Amino acid sequence: MKSIKPLLQTLTLILLSSLCQAPKAQMQIIGGSKAQRQFFNLSQEKIYIDVETQTLYLTTGYNTVISSYKISTGRTGTGEGHGSYKTPRGQFEIYSKVGDNQDPMSKYKARVKVGTYDPAHARFDNILSRILTLEGKQEHNKNTRQRCVYIHGTSAIDRLGKKPCSMGCVRMCPYQIIDLYKQVDSGTAVYIHDSNNKLPWESKATVHIDADGNVLFSQRRDKLEISYAA
Repeated sequence: MKSIKPLLQTLTLILLSSLCQAPKAQMQIIGGSKAQRQFFNLSQEKIYIDVETQTLYLTTGYNTVISSYKISTGRTGTGEGHGSYKTPRGQFEIYSKVGDNQDPMSKYKARVKVGTYDPAHARFDNILSRILTLEGKQEHNKNTRQRCVYIHGTSAIDRLGKKPCSMGCVRMCPYQIIDLYKQVDSGTAVYIHDSNNKLPWESKATVHIDADGNVLFSQRRDKLEISYAA
């Protein structure tokens, strides 16, 4: 009996732990544009970026949220114009990864390490830790790589999740981007959505975020208008 008691205690703890775990958030789309449906139907891990809430979500191929991160997008808003310093919208993929095995405080210029972050230069647009370069997959955002729009670490962590303040890139915590970096590869799909500045073909899809931060696309059963989708 003495040998059984510890086993029962362990099983009880496992059971209680499983009961206390919160259900994982899941992303859904019924409706939306052709590009959005293609993104959500991909049977691979992918990245969804919600500009309104300044949040980046990494999901499974079944659209279950693996993890979420506070971010900061373009301070001048969203858009695709060259020199606009705006964050582009729509469908992308990770083109390249920069920063393997580097220190979280590594600093980059033109995707080349140039030293270590100096707090005395905190006001500058520091690109730190890791870089995920983006390639636009639609006609309107095909200039994304030429615009040098990245997902990258930043020194301005106090504004993450609160205020868009980047030069068009998607900023992350230098330590959290390492976690994301390890879980994605070149070719990983990315979708950037701004509910306050939708692309013309996104009008049929509305993003809802509940109190727990779960992301759900509203169910729309009306006829889709996808003639503008690329």
